[in-house]
Amino acid sequence: MLAIVARQLKNLSNMDASQVKTGLLYNPSLTDFLKDNPGACDYIEIIPDMFWTDNGYGKKNRFEPVASWERTLDWMAARYPLVAHNIGFSLGTAGHFDFEYLENLQKWHEKYSFSWHSDHISYVKLEDEHNFDHNTGMAIPLAFDREVLELIRQKIQLIQKAIDAPFLVENNVYFVDIPDQDMTEPVFLNMLSEQSGCSLLLDVHNIYANGVNHGFDCKEFIRGIDLSKTREIHIAGGNALGDMYTDSHAGPCPEGVWELLDFAVPHCKNLKGITFEFHDSYFHLLQYDGVLAELSKAKNIWIKNLSK
Repeated sequence: MLAIVARQLKNLSNMDASQVKTGLLYNPSLTDFLKDNPGACDYIEIIPDMFWTDNGYGKKNRFEPVASWERTLDWMAARYPLVAHNIGFSLGTAGHFDFEYLENLQKWHEKYSFSWHSDHISYVKLEDEHNFDHNTGMAIPLAFDREVLELIRQKIQLIQKAIDAPFLVENNVYFVDIPDQDMTEPVFLNMLSEQSGCSLLLDVHNIYANGVNHGFDCKEFIRGIDLSKTREIHIAGGNALGDMYTDSHAGPCPEGVWELLDFAVPHCKNLKGITFEFHDSYFHLLQYDGVLAELSKAKNIWIKNLSK
């Protein structure tokens, strides 16, 4: 463990504030890529939930690391700074907070020293009168209401007290526009970051997908966000499913995502990293050259905007 932390601290010390940092969201198709292209990215983002088996809420030894995946994680941690993109806090679940999940993630942070970590403005867990062990299988979007904001604010503060690393919230993709909300999404994001002290993970592909599906001006949407709160940006690709455009992480980023990234970056004064994410089932559309090309485009956009 000490060797992992020492290597991470060395990596972090070599990444000064002016350095352009691009990362990859890890999936199994990237293992060989990272070994063959050690300098391709500056950090690795992981979904911690992929690396353990969750035996169910309230179970003894609930979280059991998957040995083969843990070995891969140790290999990456010895070579790259790590950030965590959680999917288990379920910030929008009312009436319950998973303290067991928080305690487990705290232990993982103590071992791997995440530069920052994040989760989504959504919910994936449901509670009924019997137990808290129902998973929706997808991130369900929330209404941008004052009660929801207060619910999430309280959970964020519990997370911040337990884990000594910046916590980010990610704007969600949605396919149904909830009527009669108290505020717009940009106003909600601004109020949440201001009241909780959290940073933002700006997913420009989610904005792009929502803009395509709901017909709004994505740049105007971005103008409404306090981008000084943005620590990380996600970029990705998607594809059409009937009349909808989906956030499927389907290979290369569309041109519209690059345009939004170029538009947003000069206003993100506290930006620490741009992360390219794709699902491993689409690796055949990218291959090594494709992944390198996406990282290069992201880095070039950041370099171009450094002087602005």
